[in-house]
Amino acid sequence: MRRIALLAALAATLAGCQTTGEGVGKSRNELYDGSRSVLYKVQKGAETSDQAMQMASAAYTAGDTDQALYLFLRASELDAKRYDALVWVGRIHRERGNNQLAELALRDVLKNDPANLDALSELGTLEIGMRRYPEAQQTLGSALRLDQQRFGDGVPPGELADLSRLMVDEKSPLRVYTGLGVLADLGNDFDRAQRYYQLALQISPRSAMVANSQGYSHYLAGDWPAARAAYRQALGFDSSYKPAWRNYGMLLARMGQYEEALSAFEQVEPRAEASNDVGYICLIEGKLAEAERFFRSAIDQSPAHYEVAFQNLKRVEQIRRIRNEGGSVGELQVPLAPVVSSVSLPATGHVEMP
Repeated sequence: MRRIALLAALAATLAGCQTTGEGVGKSRNELYDGSRSVLYKVQKGAETSDQAMQMASAAYTAGDTDQALYLFLRASELDAKRYDALVWVGRIHRERGNNQLAELALRDVLKNDPANLDALSELGTLEIGMRRYPEAQQTLGSALRLDQQRFGDGVPPGELADLSRLMVDEKSPLRVYTGLGVLADLGNDFDRAQRYYQLALQISPRSAMVANSQGYSHYLAGDWPAARAAYRQALGFDSSYKPAWRNYGMLLARMGQYEEALSAFEQVEPRAEASNDVGYICLIEGKLAEAERFFRSAIDQSPAHYEVAFQNLKRVEQIRRIRNEGGSVGELQVPLAPVVSSVSLPATGHVEMP
Protein backbone atom coordinates (compact mmCIF):
# COMPACT_ATOMS: atom_id res chain seq x y z
CA MET A 1 0.00 0.00 0.00
CA ARG A 2 2.80 2.41 0.83
CA ARG A 3 4.36 1.85 -2.60
CA ILE A 4 1.02 2.53 -4.27
CA ALA A 5 0.64 5.74 -2.30
CA LEU A 6 4.16 6.76 -3.26
CA LEU A 7 3.58 6.15 -6.95
CA ALA A 8 0.29 8.01 -6.82
CA ALA A 9 1.88 10.96 -5.05
CA LEU A 10 4.74 11.14 -7.52
CA ALA A 11 2.37 10.90 -10.46
CA ALA A 12 0.31 13.71 -8.97
CA THR A 13 3.41 15.84 -8.64
CA LEU A 14 4.31 15.33 -12.28
CA ALA A 15 0.76 16.10 -13.32
CA GLY A 16 0.46 19.19 -11.13
CA CYS A 17 2.38 22.40 -10.54
CA GLN A 18 6.14 22.08 -10.18
CA THR A 19 8.66 24.40 -8.61
CA THR A 20 10.20 24.95 -12.03
CA GLY A 21 7.19 26.93 -13.26
CA GLU A 22 5.78 27.36 -16.74
CA GLY A 23 8.61 25.51 -18.44
CA VAL A 24 7.52 22.31 -16.79
CA GLY A 25 3.97 22.72 -18.00
CA LYS A 26 5.16 23.09 -21.57
CA SER A 27 7.47 20.11 -21.19
CA ARG A 28 4.61 18.08 -19.75
CA ASN A 29 2.47 18.76 -22.83
CA GLU A 30 5.27 17.36 -24.95
CA LEU A 31 5.41 14.23 -22.82
CA TYR A 32 2.24 12.98 -24.50
CA ASP A 33 3.13 14.09 -28.01
CA GLY A 34 3.89 11.02 -30.13
CA SER A 35 7.27 9.34 -30.04
CA ARG A 36 8.81 12.06 -27.84
CA SER A 37 6.52 11.38 -24.92
CA VAL A 38 7.83 9.81 -21.75
CA LEU A 39 5.06 7.25 -21.63
CA TYR A 40 5.73 6.24 -25.22
CA LYS A 41 9.40 5.70 -24.45
CA VAL A 42 8.58 3.72 -21.35
CA GLN A 43 6.11 1.50 -23.17
CA LYS A 44 8.31 0.99 -26.23
CA GLY A 45 11.77 0.82 -24.71
CA ALA A 46 11.69 -0.07 -21.02
CA GLU A 47 10.66 -3.71 -20.93
CA THR A 48 13.03 -4.64 -18.11
CA SER A 49 14.15 -2.85 -14.99
CA ASP A 50 17.72 -2.70 -16.33
CA GLN A 51 16.53 -0.97 -19.50
CA ALA A 52 14.45 1.47 -17.49
CA MET A 53 17.42 2.29 -15.25
CA GLN A 54 19.70 2.90 -18.23
CA MET A 55 17.15 5.16 -19.88
CA ALA A 56 16.47 6.97 -16.61
CA SER A 57 20.18 7.60 -16.02
CA ALA A 58 20.54 8.99 -19.54
CA ALA A 59 17.53 11.28 -19.03
CA TYR A 60 18.89 12.51 -15.69
CA THR A 61 22.30 13.24 -17.22
CA ALA A 62 20.56 15.19 -19.99
CA GLY A 63 18.68 17.25 -17.39
CA ASP A 64 15.25 15.80 -18.14
CA THR A 65 14.20 15.01 -14.59
CA ASP A 66 10.52 14.57 -15.49
CA GLN A 67 11.42 11.71 -17.80
CA ALA A 68 13.96 10.35 -15.33
CA LEU A 69 11.30 10.18 -12.62
CA TYR A 70 8.90 8.26 -14.83
CA LEU A 71 11.61 5.82 -15.83
CA PHE A 72 12.97 5.25 -12.33
CA LEU A 73 9.41 4.56 -11.23
CA ARG A 74 9.02 2.20 -14.19
CA ALA A 75 12.13 0.32 -13.05
CA SER A 76 10.67 0.04 -9.55
CA GLU A 77 7.38 -1.28 -10.95
CA LEU A 78 9.18 -3.90 -13.03
CA ASP A 79 11.26 -5.03 -10.05
CA ALA A 80 9.87 -4.24 -6.59
CA LYS A 81 13.28 -4.96 -5.03
CA ARG A 82 15.08 -2.49 -7.28
CA TYR A 83 15.68 -0.14 -4.37
CA ASP A 84 18.30 1.92 -6.20
CA ALA A 85 15.50 3.18 -8.46
CA LEU A 86 13.55 4.59 -5.51
CA VAL A 87 16.72 6.10 -4.08
CA TRP A 88 17.07 7.98 -7.34
CA VAL A 89 13.45 9.11 -7.08
CA GLY A 90 14.23 10.46 -3.61
CA ARG A 91 17.39 12.16 -4.86
CA ILE A 92 15.62 13.92 -7.71
CA HIS A 93 12.86 15.16 -5.44
CA ARG A 94 15.40 16.36 -2.88
CA GLU A 95 17.19 18.32 -5.60
CA ARG A 96 13.87 19.79 -6.73
CA GLY A 97 12.90 20.79 -3.20
CA ASN A 98 10.05 18.29 -2.98
CA ASN A 99 11.10 17.22 0.51
CA GLN A 100 7.97 15.32 1.49
CA LEU A 101 8.04 13.12 -1.60
CA ALA A 102 11.79 12.62 -1.28
CA GLU A 103 11.41 11.41 2.29
CA LEU A 104 8.49 9.16 1.34
CA ALA A 105 10.58 7.43 -1.31
CA LEU A 106 13.66 7.02 0.88
CA ARG A 107 11.77 5.72 3.89
CA ASP A 108 10.00 3.22 1.67
CA VAL A 109 13.42 1.85 0.73
CA LEU A 110 14.65 1.77 4.33
CA LYS A 111 11.49 -0.01 5.51
CA ASN A 112 12.40 -2.92 3.26
CA ASP A 113 16.19 -2.57 3.36
CA PRO A 114 17.27 -0.82 6.61
CA ALA A 115 20.97 -1.15 5.76
CA ASN A 116 20.73 0.55 2.37
CA LEU A 117 23.68 2.97 2.49
CA ASP A 118 22.54 5.02 -0.49
CA ALA A 119 19.11 5.60 1.04
CA LEU A 120 20.61 6.51 4.43
CA SER A 121 23.02 8.91 2.74
CA GLU A 122 20.25 10.64 0.80
CA LEU A 123 17.94 10.78 3.82
CA GLY A 124 20.65 12.30 6.01
CA THR A 125 21.38 14.91 3.34
CA LEU A 126 17.67 15.67 3.09
CA GLU A 127 17.37 16.06 6.88
CA ILE A 128 20.25 18.53 6.94
CA GLY A 129 18.57 20.53 4.20
CA MET A 130 15.36 20.54 6.29
CA ARG A 131 17.39 21.59 9.36
CA ARG A 132 16.46 18.45 11.26
CA TYR A 133 19.98 18.17 12.54
CA PRO A 134 19.59 15.63 15.38
CA GLU A 135 17.82 13.26 13.00
CA ALA A 136 20.49 13.81 10.37
CA GLN A 137 23.21 13.03 12.92
CA GLN A 138 21.50 9.75 13.77
CA THR A 139 20.85 8.81 10.14
CA LEU A 140 24.36 9.58 8.92
CA GLY A 141 25.90 8.03 12.02
CA SER A 142 24.07 4.81 11.27
CA ALA A 143 25.33 4.92 7.70
CA LEU A 144 28.91 5.50 8.87
CA ARG A 145 28.75 2.49 11.19
CA LEU A 146 27.46 0.30 8.40
CA ASP A 147 30.26 1.49 6.13
CA GLN A 148 32.91 0.84 8.79
CA GLN A 149 31.68 -2.74 9.22
CA ARG A 150 33.08 -3.46 5.77
CA PHE A 151 36.56 -2.97 7.21
CA GLY A 152 35.95 -5.38 10.08
CA ASP A 153 36.04 -2.68 12.75
CA GLY A 154 32.65 -1.97 14.30
CA VAL A 155 31.94 1.51 15.64
CA PRO A 156 29.97 1.66 18.91
CA PRO A 157 26.78 3.76 19.13
CA GLY A 158 27.02 7.39 20.21
CA GLU A 159 29.32 10.23 19.26
CA LEU A 160 32.64 9.13 17.80
CA ALA A 161 35.49 10.28 20.01
CA ASP A 162 38.38 9.37 17.74
CA LEU A 163 37.99 9.84 14.00
CA SER A 164 41.54 8.71 13.26
CA ARG A 165 40.43 5.07 13.44
CA LEU A 166 37.97 5.47 10.56
CA MET A 167 38.75 3.91 7.19
CA VAL A 168 37.24 4.67 3.79
CA ASP A 169 37.62 3.57 0.19
CA GLU A 170 36.02 4.34 -3.16
CA LYS A 171 32.91 2.38 -2.13
CA SER A 172 32.25 4.53 0.95
CA PRO A 173 29.22 6.87 0.65
CA LEU A 174 30.62 10.33 -0.05
CA ARG A 175 27.63 12.30 1.24
CA VAL A 176 27.72 10.52 4.60
CA TYR A 177 31.17 11.83 5.48
CA THR A 178 30.54 15.24 3.91
CA GLY A 179 27.22 15.53 5.75
CA LEU A 180 28.86 14.65 9.08
CA GLY A 181 31.40 17.38 8.36
CA VAL A 182 28.59 19.87 7.82
CA LEU A 183 27.00 18.83 11.12
CA ALA A 184 30.34 19.33 12.88
CA ASP A 185 30.54 22.83 11.36
CA LEU A 186 27.06 23.51 12.71
CA GLY A 187 28.41 22.71 16.16
CA ASN A 188 31.45 24.98 15.62
CA ASP A 189 33.75 21.95 15.81
CA PHE A 190 35.78 22.95 12.78
CA ASP A 191 38.71 20.61 13.41
CA ARG A 192 36.33 17.67 13.50
CA ALA A 193 34.62 18.91 10.36
CA GLN A 194 37.92 19.09 8.51
CA ARG A 195 38.69 15.51 9.49
CA TYR A 196 35.43 14.34 7.94
CA TYR A 197 36.15 16.34 4.78
CA GLN A 198 39.61 14.79 4.56
CA LEU A 199 38.00 11.36 4.70
CA ALA A 200 35.54 12.43 2.00
CA LEU A 201 38.41 13.55 -0.23
CA GLN A 202 39.98 10.13 0.20
CA ILE A 203 36.75 8.68 -1.21
CA SER A 204 36.61 11.15 -4.10
CA PRO A 205 39.85 13.14 -4.40
CA ARG A 206 38.48 15.49 -7.07
CA SER A 207 35.06 16.22 -5.58
CA ALA A 208 34.08 19.86 -6.02
CA MET A 209 31.32 19.38 -3.44
CA VAL A 210 33.77 18.25 -0.76
CA ALA A 211 36.37 20.92 -1.54
CA ASN A 212 33.64 23.56 -1.41
CA SER A 213 32.43 22.26 1.95
CA GLN A 214 36.00 22.31 3.20
CA GLY A 215 36.34 25.92 2.07
CA TYR A 216 33.13 26.96 3.78
CA SER A 217 34.32 25.32 6.99
CA HIS A 218 37.55 27.34 6.83
CA TYR A 219 35.46 30.45 6.17
CA LEU A 220 33.32 29.85 9.23
CA ALA A 221 36.45 29.27 11.31
CA GLY A 222 37.82 32.64 10.17
CA ASP A 223 40.66 31.20 8.08
CA TRP A 224 39.93 33.11 4.89
CA PRO A 225 43.18 32.30 3.04
CA ALA A 226 42.52 28.57 3.50
CA ALA A 227 38.90 29.09 2.41
CA ARG A 228 40.04 30.87 -0.74
CA ALA A 229 42.46 28.07 -1.59
CA ALA A 230 39.75 25.43 -1.09
CA TYR A 231 37.22 27.29 -3.26
CA ARG A 232 39.80 27.60 -6.01
CA GLN A 233 40.49 23.90 -5.72
CA ALA A 234 36.75 23.14 -5.97
CA LEU A 235 36.47 25.24 -9.12
CA GLY A 236 39.57 23.57 -10.51
CA PHE A 237 37.80 20.24 -10.06
CA ASP A 238 34.57 21.51 -11.63
CA SER A 239 34.43 25.02 -13.07
CA SER A 240 30.63 24.77 -13.40
CA TYR A 241 29.98 24.04 -9.70
CA LYS A 242 27.68 26.90 -8.73
CA PRO A 243 27.85 26.66 -4.90
CA ALA A 244 31.62 27.16 -5.05
CA TRP A 245 31.27 30.24 -7.27
CA ARG A 246 28.73 31.75 -4.85
CA ASN A 247 30.83 31.03 -1.80
CA TYR A 248 33.97 32.28 -3.54
CA GLY A 249 32.21 35.48 -4.56
CA MET A 250 30.96 36.05 -1.01
CA LEU A 251 34.46 35.56 0.39
CA LEU A 252 36.05 37.91 -2.12
CA ALA A 253 33.47 40.59 -1.36
CA ARG A 254 34.12 40.29 2.35
CA MET A 255 37.84 40.61 1.62
CA GLY A 256 37.14 43.89 -0.20
CA GLN A 257 38.02 42.49 -3.62
CA TYR A 258 34.80 43.69 -5.17
CA GLU A 259 35.57 43.41 -8.88
CA GLU A 260 36.81 39.84 -8.43
CA ALA A 261 33.71 39.07 -6.39
CA LEU A 262 31.52 40.53 -9.12
CA SER A 263 33.26 38.32 -11.68
CA ALA A 264 32.71 35.24 -9.50
CA PHE A 265 29.00 35.91 -9.05
CA GLU A 266 28.64 36.50 -12.79
CA GLN A 267 29.59 32.88 -13.38
CA VAL A 268 26.19 31.82 -11.98
CA GLU A 269 23.87 34.82 -12.47
CA PRO A 270 23.34 37.96 -14.60
CA ARG A 271 25.51 41.00 -13.91
CA ALA A 272 22.64 42.95 -12.34
CA GLU A 273 22.07 40.22 -9.75
CA ALA A 274 25.82 39.92 -9.19
CA SER A 275 26.04 43.67 -8.51
CA ASN A 276 23.14 43.41 -6.06
CA ASP A 277 24.83 40.54 -4.23
CA VAL A 278 28.11 42.43 -3.84
CA GLY A 279 26.15 45.45 -2.64
CA TYR A 280 24.29 43.31 -0.13
CA ILE A 281 27.55 42.09 1.41
CA CYS A 282 28.86 45.66 1.60
CA LEU A 283 25.63 46.75 3.29
CA ILE A 284 25.75 43.97 5.88
CA GLU A 285 29.28 45.08 6.74
CA GLY A 286 28.18 48.70 7.08
CA LYS A 287 30.01 49.94 3.99
CA LEU A 288 27.19 52.15 2.77
CA ALA A 289 29.04 54.01 0.02
CA GLU A 290 30.19 50.79 -1.62
CA ALA A 291 26.75 49.22 -1.16
CA GLU A 292 25.05 52.20 -2.83
CA ARG A 293 27.45 52.04 -5.76
CA PHE A 294 26.69 48.40 -6.48
CA PHE A 295 22.94 48.74 -5.94
CA ARG A 296 22.83 51.67 -8.36
CA SER A 297 24.88 49.67 -10.84
CA ALA A 298 22.35 46.83 -10.61
CA ILE A 299 19.49 49.26 -11.22
CA ASP A 300 21.26 50.83 -14.21
CA GLN A 301 21.81 47.44 -15.77
CA SER A 302 18.21 46.30 -15.32
CA PRO A 303 16.00 49.29 -14.47
CA ALA A 304 12.70 47.67 -15.44
CA HIS A 305 13.24 44.24 -13.92
CA TYR A 306 15.36 44.64 -10.81
CA GLU A 307 13.07 45.78 -8.03
CA VAL A 308 15.21 44.10 -5.37
CA ALA A 309 18.06 46.56 -5.94
CA PHE A 310 15.61 49.45 -5.44
CA GLN A 311 14.54 47.96 -2.12
CA ASN A 312 18.11 47.45 -1.00
CA LEU A 313 19.05 50.98 -2.03
CA LYS A 314 16.11 52.23 0.03
CA ARG A 315 17.56 50.50 3.05
CA VAL A 316 20.94 52.15 2.48
CA GLU A 317 19.22 55.55 2.44
CA GLN A 318 17.30 54.73 5.63
CA ILE A 319 20.42 53.67 7.51
CA ARG A 320 22.37 56.71 6.31
CA ARG A 321 19.56 59.03 7.47
CA ILE A 322 19.48 57.38 10.89
CA ARG A 323 23.23 57.76 11.24
CA ASN A 324 23.11 61.42 10.21
CA GLU A 325 20.49 62.05 12.89
CA GLY A 326 22.76 60.55 15.52
CA GLY A 327 20.68 57.41 16.06
CA SER A 328 21.37 53.73 15.58
CA VAL A 329 19.64 51.13 13.46
CA GLY A 330 18.72 49.25 16.61
CA GLU A 331 16.65 52.20 17.82
CA LEU A 332 14.45 52.28 14.73
CA GLN A 333 10.79 51.63 15.54
CA VAL A 334 9.62 51.15 11.95
CA PRO A 335 11.05 48.09 10.15
CA LEU A 336 13.67 48.83 7.52
CA ALA A 337 13.12 47.90 3.91
CA PRO A 338 14.08 44.26 3.43
CA VAL A 339 17.47 43.33 2.06
CA VAL A 340 17.27 40.79 -0.73
CA SER A 341 20.13 38.74 -2.13
CA SER A 342 20.92 35.30 -3.49
CA VAL A 343 23.71 34.95 -0.92
CA SER A 344 23.57 35.05 2.85
CA LEU A 345 26.25 35.71 5.42
CA PRO A 346 26.25 32.86 7.94
CA ALA A 347 25.65 33.39 11.59
CA THR A 348 28.00 31.54 13.91
CA GLY A 349 27.09 27.88 14.01
CA HIS A 350 25.03 27.98 10.82
CA VAL A 351 25.98 26.47 7.49
CA GLU A 352 23.98 25.37 4.49
CA MET A 353 24.50 22.12 2.68
CA PRO A 354 26.73 22.49 -0.38
